[in-house]
Amino acid sequence: MVRRMARRIPVSPMLFLLIPLLTSCIVGSHPAGIASSSSPVGPNYTVLGPAEESSCYYRILILPLGGKDATDQLIARAVKEKGGDALVGVTVELRSSTFVLPLAGKECTIVKGLVVKSIR
Repeated sequence: MVRRMARRIPVSPMLFLLIPLLTSCIVGSHPAGIASSSSPVGPNYTVLGPAEESSCYYRILILPLGGKDATDQLIARAVKEKGGDALVGVTVELRSSTFVLPLAGKECTIVKGLVVKSIR
């Protein structure tokens, strides 16, 4: 009786390092702007509440798919949504995500603040 040994296919240790690297995601976030208010606000106003608006675009390789709204449009939408006059304590943040495979990504602008209405 002849016993045959099963053949093992050699697996490179580099393969175990490449798989997590190629399926990973790189995420970054940083402040893009801070302002006390989006327009002049008098001493008398009512706080209507917090607001947050965002706009994103996607890309494959370096080609953008669609576009994102400008920061002033995001501020105007946030104010209009709550029925206010201005946004105070404005912060603008830029978030970026890149997926190594297939080299796709997403970039978002996020605007946050408190919507206020002037008392006349």
